[in-house]
This record gives sequence, structure tokens and C-alpha cells, in this order.
Amino acid sequence: MKPAERNISDEGSEFYIYTPSKTALHTFLYPMRTGLFHYEAGYRQERSSFDSFLIMAIRSGSFIINTKQGEQQARKGDFVLLDCYGHHSYGTDEDSDVLWLHFDGMMARPYFELINSRLGPVFSLRDPNYALTRMSNIYETFHTASRVSEAQMAKYITDILTEFAMAASDSDTTVQRQPHVIEDVLAYISNHLSDPLPIDELAARAFMSEYHFIRVFKKKTGYTPHAYIVDARMHAAKYLLINSNIPLKQLCEECGFTDTSTFCAAFKRKNGVSPIEFRKQSEIGR
Repeated sequence: MKPAERNISDEGSEFYIYTPSKTALHTFLYPMRTGLFHYEAGYRQERSSFDSFLIMAIRSGSFIINTKQGEQQARKGDFVLLDCYGHHSYGTDEDSDVLWLHFDGMMARPYFELINSRLGPVFSLRDPNYALTRMSNIYETFHTASRVSEAQMAKYITDILTEFAMAASDSDTTVQRQPHVIEDVLAYISNHLSDPLPIDELAARAFMSEYHFIRVFKKKTGYTPHAYIVDARMHAAKYLLINSNIPLKQLCEECGFTDTSTFCAAFKRKNGVSPIEFRKQSEIGR
């Protein structure tokens, strides 16, 4: 389809609208509109609300982006990620080419909030080709009237957002200096659940102060170190209850719980049944 908005050139500008199936609505990330526009100087767009999220890849020129976070400029090579459900506006004072995609889905907002909280609405990638290729694949599918696989479209969009999320993860200065420091701590925890795992020692392994370690750990995982360790121990205990017949005392020792009564109380609070009842239920279900 040809654009009808002012200050968008008819020549070389196309867009396509897609209506997702009910399956896609409840299962996938899905495209709603995609286009490749040649914008002319003076283009402006302002919306109070629009039913999607928007990715823009600035191929040439520049755009001024306005959101509740203020005004930012997106230049050639930058990406823009907008929550169009909220008030936003954008425009350009020079001829600009933009590849864009409106999308939505059950995981769209969690992805947006993760990326936006660390990168803001305008950002660049060290290697943009992977994300650009996926955006082009979506556009070309509609441009060439190819068969639309909603699962494939979902994968393309997930790939794009995952690239953005990885850039968001790398934006933390500590992680930039030590890109795998938290992953290394997670691996250490997994392999040493029977050990005490005091937070100050974990922080020392990451070469951080305890306060800074807790902050970075939560930013990276969504859990405090203590909550993560308890959860990891509980997962290990459930696995052993299902897949072994070892007595509770030995299970507690292997999973790092200090005593059987504390473990049993914590297990029942979390799972609604005692460890013994959980093991019996698992045996019945085999």
C-alpha cells in the first residue's frame, strides 16, 4: 500500500497491514504493520495512543523522538523502540529513510520495559546487521506476497528484541567491564548449593562491594542473591524428591538447608505440601 500521510514520498515508500490470527494473539509476538518509508523534511507525527509497539531503523537522515522521557535524536544507524500506547511524537527536518515495524503480543510489554529502562527509546547496536536482517525479512515477506508463517514472524520479532535486550544487559558499566561476572556467580551457586554461600563471599568472587553486588545481581536476574539461592536450593530439592529416594536429612545437606525442620516448613510454604507428600504425589504420577 502507498502512504497517504503528508511529507512521505510515494516513490519507494510502501507499507503493509497484517491481522493476526487468534492463535497468534494468545501465543506469539506478531507484526501488525510494516513499512519502508522515504520521509521528506517537515514530516511530523503525534499520537496520544496507538495500539502497538513500534521499532524504527533509521537508514538515512535523522528523527526527533519525543516521549515521556523527553526529546532525543535518532541518527542514521540508530534504532527507536516506542510504546505507542502512551503519548509520543516524532518527526524529521531532513529527508530520511526508515524501515519500521508495529508489533504486539503478550511478551511485547515485558520486552519493552526491560529494553527501555536501560537504553531509552533511542539506541544503537555494536553490530546492527542481525536485527536489520530480521526486520527486512518481515518486510520482504509482505512486500513479495509470500506465505506468512506466524511462528516465523514471532521468531523474527523475538530475535530483534533479544538483540536489543542483550544490548540493554551490556549497558551496565560493571557488566561492560566484566561481561560474564554475574553468569559466573550463578554457575558457582549452582555447583555449590551444599555450601553456605554467604553474600559477602559471592560479592568478593565478583570483585564488588556487597552493596553493589546485590544491586547488580538483582538488576541482572530480578532476584536478590539470597532469594535466588533459596529458590535454587528449592528447585534442587524438588528434583531430588522426584528422582531419588535419599532421606530428608541427606537431601537437606546436599541442597544447603541447615536443618530438616526449617526445610520442611519452607517447602510447605512454597509448595502447599510437605516434602514427603510431594514425593508421594510424584510417585503416583509416574
